[in-house]
Formats: sequence, structure tokens, C-alpha cells
Amino acid sequence: MHRMFFLLVFCAFTAANAQLLPGSKPVQTYMTDSTGKLLIMDFNIKLTGIKDVNTPFSVFSSRPLLVYYFSPFCPHCQKSYGGIQQVAKEYEQKGLTSLAVSIGSVGKRDILMFMEQQKASIPFYQDTDNEFSKKYGDGYVPRLYLVSPDGKIVRYTSLEDEGHIKEIKTNIEKLLGLSK
Repeated sequence: MHRMFFLLVFCAFTAANAQLLPGSKPVQTYMTDSTGKLLIMDFNIKLTGIKDVNTPFSVFSSRPLLVYYFSPFCPHCQKSYGGIQQVAKEYEQKGLTSLAVSIGSVGKRDILMFMEQQKASIPFYQDTDNEFSKKYGDGYVPRLYLVSPDGKIVRYTSLEDEGHIKEIKTNIEKLLGLSK
């Protein structure tokens, strides 16, 4: 019970502090480390499959990838997932692969409940050893990562506004070669 309370408080704090100013756009530059070196997605990170525990994260390498990083208890994650899943479905037949990665400090049952409530259709994983979070997280959820086939990463910090979703879709279309 204490852990759930902590997660709810953390998620509320995170969401309140993760909002962008009205009219601002999501981050559109590739992620870099503290030295300015370009970050490349490490597909050897240990992520645990929720429904298919035998499928490693590495099967998603070398393809355009959308990663939704979330907590099943976060109200903003619950609100934004439906729109992200719609984007995933819209671009799936055009070459985009999508998956969701849950924070590591929750139970598998909580993730399954989130999946059921959201009628999830993309693969779900859990960051059980917090490797994904340590390399690519900023302490907040939800986050969306658009990964190019060569592993370059763009992290989006705001997902609930229609303008942000439109910008994300524009960048997906560029990544897939669907627009100029």
C-alpha cells in the first residue's frame, strides 16, 4: 500500500512538472549524454516481456520504433496511452513498430490490468532492472521515444495535447520516408 501511495504521489508530481508551456512543441532533437555524445538505443537492455517473456528487446533493432514509457498508476499515462496506441496502429502498416515499457517498480499484474483497461494491442515490456530508465529516462512518465533504424533517439515529453501528437506524427512520417 505504501508503495502504491508513493507511485501515485510521484506520478502526480511528475505530471505536474512535466507539462510544457501552452503552444510549445515537444523536443525534436536526438538525445545526447552529458558530454553531448549522441545516444544510440541499446537493444541489449534487459526488458521482460509481459505476455511473451521469450521475445528479447533486441528483435526490435534496426527498424523504425516507437517506445511508450509509462507507469500503470500514472493518470497522465492512462490518459495518453489511447492516443499513442492510435498513432501506433495508424503507422504500423507503413513500417513503424511500437511497444510499451513499464517502469520496473510495479507488479506484472498491475501492467496486465493497465493493458486490459486500455485494450492494449502493442507488445508490453517491463524495465525490471531499471536499465532503460537509467539510460534514457529523465525521472518522469509518460515519455515517448522515436527510434530510427540506426538507433538514434528522439524523446518526447508531452503527449496529451493534439498539437504535440500532430508533431510526433509529422516526425514519424519523416522517419518512414512518407513526407519530405
